[in-house]
Amino acid sequence: MASRKSFALVAGALIKRGPLARPLPAAAVASFTSLAGYQASDQRRSTTLISLGVFSAAAALCYTTGAYPSVALAEPSVVQARAVNRYARPAELKGLPKEVILYQYEVCPFCCKVKAFLDYHKIPYRTVEVSPLTKRELKWSEYKKVPVVVVDGDAVNDSSVIISRLAAELEAQQSKPAAEAQQPKRGWFGASTSQPPAATSPSSSAAGAEEEERWRRWVDDRFVRVITVNIYRNAKESFQTFDYITNNGNFNFLEREAARVIGATMMWGISGRLKKKYNIEGEAREEMYADANAWVDAVGERRFMGGDKPNLADLAVFGVIRSIACTDAFMDLMHKTRIGGWYERMMSAVGESSRLSAT
Repeated sequence: MASRKSFALVAGALIKRGPLARPLPAAAVASFTSLAGYQASDQRRSTTLISLGVFSAAAALCYTTGAYPSVALAEPSVVQARAVNRYARPAELKGLPKEVILYQYEVCPFCCKVKAFLDYHKIPYRTVEVSPLTKRELKWSEYKKVPVVVVDGDAVNDSSVIISRLAAELEAQQSKPAAEAQQPKRGWFGASTSQPPAATSPSSSAAGAEEEERWRRWVDDRFVRVITVNIYRNAKESFQTFDYITNNGNFNFLEREAARVIGATMMWGISGRLKKKYNIEGEAREEMYADANAWVDAVGERRFMGGDKPNLADLAVFGVIRSIACTDAFMDLMHKTRIGGWYERMMSAVGESSRLSAT
């Protein structure tokens, strides 16, 4: 079997010499530059194969960097810049939204974080699946990653910012005076309902709020990266991951087959670089096991980190893990760490999806 270096050489040559599909994601172009030093001896590759290599490389690199495009139904009136503190509740609230549209990539861990939040709170939402190879769906936005949530016509960027804003709106609604709370409630889209959205554990104490924010940061800065390295750590798992991605993503036939074969090979070839980039020093699986058990230790004797109910850190960890379902990494997490009991409790707490439709 050819070595990882051989596969990386081929991928690098395809990227350097191929006719680039336009427009390419900026993150992918930057990653292409890092591979440009590689040369391959075979000068007779067909234009078709070269193009496929570029397509799949773009898809693969977008997956690892989170640089996913999105599909717009209508141009939002406002595009929100990233907040200074993504984990802080915003001071300015606009009330519970009447319409929520999630622009997503189905198996993106950051999108799955948002879906875990929406599903748990039973907030109805629509999704728009993105093509990972073009930016046409986000042509109205300067922000070129997903998730983007359009809330009553306003775009909110970044998974943690989205969750912080919606959590603040919910908490404000739940803290209204008891007399007002007894009045007939209106559903998220204006329909009358006697069932309000589920409550997240409020983390009202300073210590609870600090713990919640610290672990939410840990999910974004550490856990997602460890998971990413694990799903590409060898040839079998890299191909398995791309089967999962392409079966759930918005690909045409050409893109799907390219991403499956060439993209999976390329990501396996550069998996070692990902470890170095993310400062993951030990063996990838052992690092993942250690992180999962560290989370369980932090939860301790509580049902959830939020106590009797999940808090935002619980939902973030759950969303990331759920994004890799049907992979060997997921099965190993469930069977070789102590996280399985907590994950089952989260599945029960989150329940059925509140997604209305996909567009």
